[in-house]
Amino acid sequence: MISEKNIASEFKGFWSESLPLLTPSFVRVFNEVSLIDLTEYHQTKIRRVPIGPQVEKHDLVAEFAFQLAMRAHEKSLWIDELKLDKSNVEAAYIGATSFLKKYEAGNGVIVLNENEVEESFTLAEQYDYFIETRKADDIEFSPQVAGAGFLGLCKADLSIDETLYEVKTVSRNIAGKDIKQLLIYLALQHSTGRQRWKYAGFYNPRKAQCYRFSIDHLIYRTSGGKSTSELFSDVIDFLGSRGVELDTAF
Repeated sequence: MISEKNIASEFKGFWSESLPLLTPSFVRVFNEVSLIDLTEYHQTKIRRVPIGPQVEKHDLVAEFAFQLAMRAHEKSLWIDELKLDKSNVEAAYIGATSFLKKYEAGNGVIVLNENEVEESFTLAEQYDYFIETRKADDIEFSPQVAGAGFLGLCKADLSIDETLYEVKTVSRNIAGKDIKQLLIYLALQHSTGRQRWKYAGFYNPRKAQCYRFSIDHLIYRTSGGKSTSELFSDVIDFLGSRGVELDTAF
């Protein structure tokens, strides 16, 4: 089954027609004006987490951190408390390797070295601090959104009240494909008839940065004046099109 990341990265004809103003220039300005440096919050515990020595499995470290943070939230534990609970740590690791199947060992052995494990916990702790700054009532990790057409059921990253955040634990800036991926989740949710999110954004626990913006405003600016419902209808119609040629190796 094709993934939302593939759809966001490919099908340039559809995206250029639907979002003609989502150009490299727009994305560059978006990164400049929308970025929030979380380390500037008063008395914040949030800090940047640069890639440490002997840390090579960056993707697994990031996913393990996300799973640890999700587990801690579900169990109402701080990361320091979760760290002492072997069963919860193992469950988080299994969740990470089931998502990144290339790391599955099949025998429960953690393939991360000591430095990578410690960095995973440090990154996971940043989620606690970030959520604390949001002063939110409704928090959900991995909210499910219904599939449509040739795209199956999806899981977004982090819902905080009326905002859907896509987590990007990367060293680079936000790219156009990241914005498209987020819009896919939002379109899928919109198609259910339940208007759950008015805002969207990105959170980077490694760089201690976040972005938050009005969905309506972003779509209006990048589509050349379309309404949110119009753009989302275009996305859902595209996903349901039987004439789409899946010419990418998945």
